[in-house]
Amino acid sequence: MPGGETAPAARRRPTRRDGRAAFLGGKSIESLTQARCRTYLPSSLRTVTALAICAFFLGLPRLALAGDLDPTPERLVLQPPNLPAGETCQSIAASPDKALAAGTLPTSLNCRPDNMAFRNYVSELGFAIAPTANYPARTTGIGGIALTIEAAYTKVNSDGQSIGDDRSTTSYWRKGTQGSKDTGSNQFSRENTSPNSLLSVYTLKARKGLPFGFELVGALGTISGSSLWVVGADARWSLLEGFRSGALGVLPDFSVGGGVRTLTGTSKFHLTAVGFDVKASKPIPIADSATLTPHVGYQRLFIFGDSTITDFTPNTDALRECGYAGPDPRTGVPSCRNKLASGADNNVDFNNFATFDKVRVHRHRMMFGATYKYEILYVGGQFLIDATPPDSENYGLQSTRQWTLSLEGGVFF
Repeated sequence: MPGGETAPAARRRPTRRDGRAAFLGGKSIESLTQARCRTYLPSSLRTVTALAICAFFLGLPRLALAGDLDPTPERLVLQPPNLPAGETCQSIAASPDKALAAGTLPTSLNCRPDNMAFRNYVSELGFAIAPTANYPARTTGIGGIALTIEAAYTKVNSDGQSIGDDRSTTSYWRKGTQGSKDTGSNQFSRENTSPNSLLSVYTLKARKGLPFGFELVGALGTISGSSLWVVGADARWSLLEGFRSGALGVLPDFSVGGGVRTLTGTSKFHLTAVGFDVKASKPIPIADSATLTPHVGYQRLFIFGDSTITDFTPNTDALRECGYAGPDPRTGVPSCRNKLASGADNNVDFNNFATFDKVRVHRHRMMFGATYKYEILYVGGQFLIDATPPDSENYGLQSTRQWTLSLEGGVFF
């Protein structure tokens, strides 16, 4: 300034933690960004964002149609011992007199739930829908909003086999998912002959920054090739957010958070995945308006699976086979008009309804990722993997570690 005067403190250009000026020409970067958004966002980025969101929702009906990956837990069955030659518990339910002809009571040949197969299937599906926490430790800031679309691809043991209580093996992804229809009969096969080893979950997410370093996230997604939906929310707190100078300004950002995802679209079981995570990240300015932020983290994952009552003989109608005449007024058991060769009521198939054991699985996951932000455009990627083999603390699970590759992109206001 003239005469060697020092610029007033109010006119100085304080710097942010990433080295960029916090004020330009007397105006804050925030106000300039808002003005820039008002200038060109309606004609360009707002249009692109709207098209992306519309494409996401228009694609959902196609993704959400009944498909190869719809769950079929009724196929996860253990056959009883002492079956007549060439018979199964399903065929005995349809023709119980075959058991009588072989000298066996048909009620002793009921289908039993394969709990280990169900446990493995739910654990791997829960890993796939679990919160990915695909973000750096720093939040969007007070008043900040991020709208993104995430594609997460999870490795499952498509050829994995569980070991049942009777030591028999079950290919739980082949038996536990619907598979394709036969082109001739238009009927679904008895198993999924070629389940995909990658499970794809597409999610629309919204992040909203709050005061004091808090942030909330809402998520709505679908599993490709199925009629399954995933809904959930996250909350997190950035502990060191706001420090831009001094000793604390040198440290990386740290955050703690948690999230929940629930599976919908099926009445056969309930599945919820809950994750608690800690993350560290460090923004690296690349250019005037670009920032690269690598991040690393750990997540403790809890998977809760509960089956509803499952009909293990879906092709046999218990009421029709029985000729149901109402409950017995004394015992409450079904009264049947149809009789077996022995003269007893044909109530055999009523015994083929059961529930699986509750699934409670705990897993450790490591997370490695990075995000790139240019002005208001935002892209990111993250790799999640089991830190320990799943069977290390969960009885009956496969030892193969699962992983998820998560890709995300959108706009950051």
